[in-house]
Amino acid sequence: MKKLMLCVCMLFIASCAYSEIMEFENFYVDVPEDWSVNENKNENSIEITADNKTGSLSIISGSTNGKSISQIANEYSQKMYGTQPEFDNDERYTFNFNNGISQAVITGDEDFYMLVIGTGIEANSEIMQGILESLEMK
Repeated sequence: MKKLMLCVCMLFIASCAYSEIMEFENFYVDVPEDWSVNENKNENSIEITADNKTGSLSIISGSTNGKSISQIANEYSQKMYGTQPEFDNDERYTFNFNNGISQAVITGDEDFYMLVIGTGIEANSEIMQGILESLEMK
């Protein structure tokens, strides 16, 4: 069953039209044709939003400034009034906020972190998965 679901997901992702690979300070990402990008260079963040406003992904990246990923995850969770961050087998922290409508995932190492925030995940899960799979660090 898992193999079947994986094949279905891969077929769907392959069928999604991407407008271009976009380059940002710390990464590259494919953005679907029906999605828009807003970049905030002062905060090292971008927001990729569905043109029909059904979902968005925000990607924030930067220096850890000597903090652990756990500390950074807790700080973001508190700022967003989120749940307690949970560490998973993929070595990342995940928490929910906005009454469970939004989810945040943070990962990194001792020098660099990346936070991805998703809203409207259920309505756009396959497209968002494709965007995330295209995410490539510099």
